[in-house]
Amino acid sequence: MSLAEHIRGESARLAALCSACGECVRACPMTPYAAGVDAAAPGAVAAGMRDVLRDGPGTPEALAWIGACTKSGLCTAACPERIDAALMLRLAGMRVRGALGEAPRIPVREDTQFSPRVKAFARLTMTEEEQAQWL
Repeated sequence: MSLAEHIRGESARLAALCSACGECVRACPMTPYAAGVDAAAPGAVAAGMRDVLRDGPGTPEALAWIGACTKSGLCTAACPERIDAALMLRLAGMRVRGALGEAPRIPVREDTQFSPRVKAFARLTMTEEEQAQWL
């Protein structure tokens, strides 16, 4: 089995387990930094991410959320189905960035929120002293 086949198979398996309740989106610290995600229903964003895993186009909000992921893992802890939501996002990220030979769907160079997302993630991992020194 090739890596691409494994990614497609695991994507389909996890998408089938996901009910798109949106708890992962609600728990995500990056939601405010992803264009349009705050205004969208969390369940709709999760359903769009699930659509990407099923070879669908996803929604603009889901693509923005996938692109904003910093792999904090808070989504996995929030999942009532106990699915590894962080893995789902990583797989969706591979798919929308063209890792399986498809055309990329997230314009990397147009990312104006990169620096704010890095700072938000740093706040999750740094002590107050480190934040004072580095941010």
